[in-house]
Order: sequence, then C-alpha cells, then structure tokens
Amino acid sequence: MGESTTPPPLIMEPITYEEAVLTLADDDGNLTERRAALVLKAHGFTLKDAADDAHGESATKLAQHHAQTLLNWLGY
Repeated sequence: MGESTTPPPLIMEPITYEEAVLTLADDDGNLTERRAALVLKAHGFTLKDAADDAHGESATKLAQHHAQTLLNWLGY
C-alpha cells in the first residue's frame, strides 16, 4: 500500500498577546511603524505618546519601534 497523502493535523497552541506581537517583529526585534502604531492604538496610545514619555524605556528603541520595548512601555 502507498503512503498516506493526508497531512498531519495542525496543532495550534494558544499564544499570549505579547507573543503574538513579538512574532510580527523583524530579525532585529522591530515592528514596522504601522504595526507599532496599531499595537499602541489597541491600548489607547499613539506613537507620539510613547515618544513624549518613554516611561524609563530606551527612547532610541521606542523610535525604532522595538517590539519588546513597546510591550514594556505598555506594561507587559
């Protein structure tokens, strides 16, 4: 008998919001400006809000839209 051509079932494990955001980052950990803006907007903030008050986070990394830094800024 031939081998089955049916693919194995796709197993999806739930991921956290933080993990979902990090998967959108590039190899350097940065989001596009649009994605960074959407992440902040989902929490009621803008890119300008993050730029105006870094909350102790690296202003440079915030300007680069570094995903983990933005998440830290949001309190994750």
